Amino acid sequence: MVSRARRCSLLIVLGLVLATTASAQSAYTTQDVNVRAGPGRDYPLVAWLAPGTQVAVVGCLNTWKWCDVIVGSNRGWVYARFLASPYQNQNVPIISGGATIGLPIVTFSIVPYWNSYYRGRPWYSNRPHWEHRPPPVVRPPTPPPRPRPPVVRPPPKPKPPPPVVRPPPKPKPLPVTRPTRPPTPPSGGQPPPRPSPPTGGRPPPPGSKPGTPRPSPTTQ
Repeated sequence: MVSRARRCSLLIVLGLVLATTASAQSAYTTQDVNVRAGPGRDYPLVAWLAPGTQVAVVGCLNTWKWCDVIVGSNRGWVYARFLASPYQNQNVPIISGGATIGLPIVTFSIVPYWNSYYRGRPWYSNRPHWEHRPPPVVRPPTPPPRPRPPVVRPPPKPKPPPPVVRPPPKPKPLPVTRPTRPPTPPSGGQPPPRPSPPTGGRPPPPGSKPGTPRPSPTTQ
């Protein structure tokens, strides 16, 4: 029979689980995955989840490799590669987008964690072994790369149009010079006849006018 103190502790744990679940962010398993009792694959197995199982993510280590989740009455740690959370209408893997999604960063302390959630588990009695286990190496998350400003290059200078090569003008033909012919004389090309002197070709005596008939010689 469960004692009254045991019942009160169970009610307190249940209340903490319900309050934590209300403030947690939902995620989905992307394949078969194990829920462990700590952030490591060698911790005891708490539960096994099928692909597509909805879980409530309480927080993740600052390396974004392991997340503290609640599913049903179980609470434990799941490897973040197998968890995706809705963000901007798509499921984003937590291991690469946990910082963008805005999930809280949490730490793991085995004593209070196991005392709160694993008292009835068969491996709880072996807690001292796990208490002396070296804590997981916690490295600060790598900040996302800053987007580089766009390189503004000046527009290319317009190339000048190629010079218009026009053919040289054709030389004008020289005028054809034809030799001129002398004017054709009248009457078939023969020179005009010279006027014959009167009276048998003798010149008129001096002092006589042309056209004056010369007196015929008298007979002696």
